[in-house]
Amino acid sequence: MSGKSERKRIRKELWVKYLKENPPEGYDAISKRVNASYAHTQDIRETMKDTGLPFDLVWEMVGFKDEMDWMGAGE
Repeated sequence: MSGKSERKRIRKELWVKYLKENPPEGYDAISKRVNASYAHTQDIRETMKDTGLPFDLVWEMVGFKDEMDWMGAGE
């Protein structure tokens, strides 16, 4: 692999990592994307892979956090 193509590959990887950590979309757009993915996969881990978002964010956006908080509030 030439030096130029290697630098291009590294730049692309860095850009993808940056976008995953700093999505250009707002909360509403991310939430719609997460919920659409979850509706298709019905699986938190697959939705994480599909969206590139961490577990806690996906868990919260599909509503499981609210459900667990609500269940805990009844104690």
